[in-house]
Amino acid sequence: MGFPSKINYNWAKGFPGGIASANPRRSAIPGPMGFIAGAGGVRVGAFAWVQADGVTVLNTPPATYYTVASVAVDAGGTGYAVGDTVTFSGGKATVETIATGGVVSALTIQTTSPETANPAGTGVATTTNGSGTGLTVTTTSTETASSAPTGFVLRDQTGLITTYLGESTMVLPSGFNVQLMTGGDYFAVSATTAATTGQAVYASTTDGTLQTGAAGTVPSGTTATGWVVTQGGASGAEIIISGAVAPISGSNE
Repeated sequence: MGFPSKINYNWAKGFPGGIASANPRRSAIPGPMGFIAGAGGVRVGAFAWVQADGVTVLNTPPATYYTVASVAVDAGGTGYAVGDTVTFSGGKATVETIATGGVVSALTIQTTSPETANPAGTGVATTTNGSGTGLTVTTTSTETASSAPTGFVLRDQTGLITTYLGESTMVLPSGFNVQLMTGGDYFAVSATTAATTGQAVYASTTDGTLQTGAAGTVPSGTTATGWVVTQGGASGAEIIISGAVAPISGSNE
C-alpha cells in the first residue's frame, strides 16, 4: 500500500500474493539459473509464465514459436560428404548418404532451435561446414502456443520500492529472482468481477491479473489456470485462491 491515508479498525485479512493458510504449498522448480524477472519486472500477486529460455519470467505468456520436426532433401546439390553439417532456418542436420558427385540423398536432424517465424517450407536454403553447394531442403514444424501460466507470483520479498519517491509497488524489478507457486492457498484480488467460492480462476494474457467465473467458460483475453476460489469477495477486494498440491510420483506422501 502507499503512504497511510486512513485508519482501519481491524487488520487487513491479507495482502495479494501472500500465503493464506498453513496448508501444504508447492512451487515450480527452476533450473540452475533460477527464475528471473524479465524486462519491465514481474507483478506480485498475479500469474506469470516462464519464457522459452526457461529462466525469464513475465506476466505474459511466451510468443507462439515453431520447432523443426522433419527435414528432407529437396535438391541434393553437389560436392557434399557424409558427415557434413548443414545449417538451415531453425536447425542443423547431418549428411547421412550421398550419390555420385556428392549429391545429398538423406539427412538426419542434428539440432533445432525455437523460432518465432514458422521455418517450414520447400526449397529452404542451407549452408555447410564442408565444400558442397546447392543443397536445399523441405522442412516441417510443430507449433507451441500459449498455455496455462507457470505459477502464481509469491509475495516473499519486501522493501523493493526502487522508484524515486515511490510510496508503494507490487512489481519485482527486472533481474530479481521470482518464486512461482503452483499449489497452495494465497491471497489475491479479482480485477474486474466479484468472486464466489468454487469459481474457476483465469489469468489475463496481457498482465497476469485474475478474473473469476464458471469453470469451462474462459473470458476473452484470459487463459485457464486450474486454480479455484476458496474464499470469495467483492471486485477489487482480497480473496483466497487455491491450487492443487499433488504428491510427487513414487513418494510416500
